[in-house]
Amino acid sequence: MKEAQILIIEDDVVFAEMVQFQLSTSGISLENIISIDSIGEAKEIRKYQEPDVILLDLNITDSSGVETYDSINELFPLASVIVLSGMDDESIALEIVSKGGQDYVLKGDLNAQVLNKTMKYGLLRRQLSIKVQKSERKFKDVFNKSPLPIIQLVGEEMTIELVNNATQKLYHFSDQELIGRQLTSFNTGGSKDDVITPKGGRFVQLTGDDRHITVDIEISQIESDSGKIEFMALIIDRTKELEFEKRKFDIISHAEESEKKKIARELHDGLGQQMVLLNLLFQNLEAKEEQKENYNELGNLLQSCIREVKEIAYNLLPPELEAGFINAMERFAHRINAIGEIEFRLEMDESIIESDMQTIDNFNLYRIIQELFNNTLKHANANVFNFNMSKDENDNISIIISDDGDGFDVDSVEHGLGLANVKYRMNMTGISGDFKSEIGMGTKVNLKFNS
Repeated sequence: MKEAQILIIEDDVVFAEMVQFQLSTSGISLENIISIDSIGEAKEIRKYQEPDVILLDLNITDSSGVETYDSINELFPLASVIVLSGMDDESIALEIVSKGGQDYVLKGDLNAQVLNKTMKYGLLRRQLSIKVQKSERKFKDVFNKSPLPIIQLVGEEMTIELVNNATQKLYHFSDQELIGRQLTSFNTGGSKDDVITPKGGRFVQLTGDDRHITVDIEISQIESDSGKIEFMALIIDRTKELEFEKRKFDIISHAEESEKKKIARELHDGLGQQMVLLNLLFQNLEAKEEQKENYNELGNLLQSCIREVKEIAYNLLPPELEAGFINAMERFAHRINAIGEIEFRLEMDESIIESDMQTIDNFNLYRIIQELFNNTLKHANANVFNFNMSKDENDNISIIISDDGDGFDVDSVEHGLGLANVKYRMNMTGISGDFKSEIGMGTKVNLKFNS
């Protein structure tokens, strides 16, 4: 207390001297106490001193009421202001405390003990207030200077309440344009699966300059004193990363498919033709009676090898794709049904035409269907493989693939059964979708893309 600088603002000289005396009895040197009676004098004091505590009478020479506090608080924002109140302005004193004043004391109750205690508590509260303000400023600095976009959200609708500079730069909107909007409003999907929940996730969004960006949104709920649900959302822009991955995928995919075509041609034109010639030569051989059984088995094995070579060559280079995806799927279903191991049920809207497929990589889409069918054939013990392709009023294409097989636990085989490869192709081809399966309930896959 001895080092505290006290400023008394009181136009009653007698009362001001009494306050000075009571302060001195508390061990405060008179050198550390200044008494003035107006805002004008306070402005002069401000030029060379910053008081720790201000004992303020609201009604002084050149000001009265709340305006007095506002003026003094503006001049000395770091000081602890204690209002010296009369009975008639006690309600005003309470209002000032609610605005930031540290405390008030009634002039009629004033004595050295009350004054000393009030000043100690006032200084302590002021110190705590300064620490809180510094902490808030530090948080705001970290928040605003973060290189990653951060958004404060309120309510179950996740309405934007606060954004940092990186968020404004990412979305190309000012903070005024962002605040008050729901975070979901930036999404382009428009379906219930595209709604942002506290779990976050990956979403395609539209910015203020009409760019489509792909972002990962990580959301954490925070404690709030306001009674409202509040969240902090971290926005991670994956657009360039995915563009790079797609270019890399296209290069690798092109190289792989070129190699597959080369192998397919070699199998068809090289080994396949040689095996056909070998079969012709074999058919011209005559076996002795005791060799006929082996002869027939050898002939069947040779025929089986020819079929397998053709099958491998076909899978590596499906010629039907040259006539379009719809044609390829019809041929694919016909060929599977001709083999008879499993029924391939194909349903496609008559409104879908080949030009609807121009925006998608047909080859990779076909490979996805192949992979899913092979999974069903190898692992599901299914009798039926369903393929249904439809188009909605917005020209969005939906493909639903299902089987009546054994089903599986999606989480436990996330990286098995070729699902990782399927998901990778979907991601790189711009196809969204989900996998649903339960043990004993078969498998269902939804694929979606814009035509």
